[in-house]
Amino acid sequence: MSLLARRPERLWLLLWGALLLAALAGAASYAWAKHRWAVNRLADIEPRYARLAGLRDAGPQIDALQRDLAGNLAQFAYPADGDTAQVGNAALQRVRELATAAQLRVSSSQVLAPRDVEGFQRIGLNLVVEGDWGQVLQFLQALARQRPMIHGERIQLTSRGSPAAGAPQVMVGNFGFYVLKARP
Repeated sequence: MSLLARRPERLWLLLWGALLLAALAGAASYAWAKHRWAVNRLADIEPRYARLAGLRDAGPQIDALQRDLAGNLAQFAYPADGDTAQVGNAALQRVRELATAAQLRVSSSQVLAPRDVEGFQRIGLNLVVEGDWGQVLQFLQALARQRPMIHGERIQLTSRGSPAAGAPQVMVGNFGFYVLKARP
């Protein structure tokens, strides 16, 4: 201790050295904490970046899938462009033509007001026809092959009169159909 008492500059050097070591320890601790934070942050970001890079690289495949989906949608629903009333009238005209082609007599037909359902406009169609059983089956089979699809909601078949032996039975069909139109 006597050596330190005689030389105060050594005491100051020791104090400055300790202060410098403390500052270096603090800086190293701060740098280590920032390093750990950066490593954790990169670990959080890496999966997101990989997903985004995968989406970027799969762009042509995604475009092809979107075209395929649009083609599939066109089989079940009318496109968003065009007037809803015109779509309903065109669909009803197509149904009437199918009934006439099956040699059914159309008693009445009507387009109902559209309703919004899950991204589509649902356009109702009512149709009453008369004919024999074979003609009704032919009509229903032709209807099932139509694209965009005409969906059946309600089918009510009744026989009219009592059939004579060997005479075809007259059926009256009351049908409720609908078509879908994509919403813009």
